[in-house]
Amino acid sequence: MTDPRTPTRILDAAERLFAERGFARTTIKAIGTEAGVNSALLYYYFTDKERLYRNVLQRLMDTLIERTSSRLQAGGTPEGRVLALVQAQAEVLAANPNFPRLMVRELAESDAGHAGEQIRHLAATTFTRLCTLVRDGQASGAFRKEIDPRFAAISIVSQVAYFFVAKPAVRILLASSPGGPSPAIVIAYARHAANFALAALAAPSRSRSSRRPRRIP
Repeated sequence: MTDPRTPTRILDAAERLFAERGFARTTIKAIGTEAGVNSALLYYYFTDKERLYRNVLQRLMDTLIERTSSRLQAGGTPEGRVLALVQAQAEVLAANPNFPRLMVRELAESDAGHAGEQIRHLAATTFTRLCTLVRDGQASGAFRKEIDPRFAAISIVSQVAYFFVAKPAVRILLASSPGGPSPAIVIAYARHAANFALAALAAPSRSRSSRRPRRIP
């Protein structure tokens, strides 16, 4: 009788190794050793290395989409929902440290050749909803009308993504511990990134006294 936890162990092991070594340099044998299973059992759950890799990518992307989309679909002002999205993005990346590293390898080494389906899913969900949110903010007068919502959406999510992708450099720049920025710093940066994006999105005010965009505390 197989252990129901085995597929998760295999996915966890594969995620660590794919993030560390990349797709091409990670072998099924190494994944099996890392997961504590033999290759035959691994193939029982996943037909080949590519299928396993795509499952690893899908699991991570599904978590990101679920968390960010739920925040975007919640009620509240456009500004508040931007903040909620950025916070959710930071929470997911902080809880899944292999995710940024794995995606950088995938984009640089495979030109997103394995992740196309997952990226299209992201485009159809979180990205589309964020574009809609920007348009809603433009329609209400909260956001600048001349900004392309697609470009704005990319800019909003890029700040936090880069913070985690460039973690070794950020650690040096912020004089953090060897483990990287603390959870408090991550939270503070996510709030900064949201306010930075909102300042760029804010519609010009007719009144000099109220030109400064409302800052999320």
